[in-house]
Amino acid sequence: MYTITEQEKTDLLKLNEYDSYFFIDECGAFIWRMNHDMAHGRIPQESHRAIDEDIVKVRVLQKFVADNLIKFGVDPESVTDRKGSYWKWYTFWDSWKKGLSNEDWDAMKLLMTDDKPIDQYLPKGTWQEYVIPE
Repeated sequence: MYTITEQEKTDLLKLNEYDSYFFIDECGAFIWRMNHDMAHGRIPQESHRAIDEDIVKVRVLQKFVADNLIKFGVDPESVTDRKGSYWKWYTFWDSWKKGLSNEDWDAMKLLMTDDKPIDQYLPKGTWQEYVIPE
């Protein structure tokens, strides 16, 4: 099992709400891709152990960020509940990301790279007001 370092905790606790979403989403994408590619033989067998260790680390980091979403009003106990506040929060941010045009996404990434505010691209309203489409 991977033990998260104090420096990692400090750095991850500094994430704002949208960066927390990006972190959680990218961790999930990494885990899915590595498992998928290993299962389909795209990654040499001799690399599987190292990748499995990376997956364990990424899961620990992802869980740490999810468990600390309480600062944004998300119940950490709801992470495994598709009807709880975590799912509503995640779906709110995911729909926002998927709704960005390519031009807006590119402009936003440039601003983020330069540590500039992206307020003009952020969603209107809050995840608490969001209604998950059925």
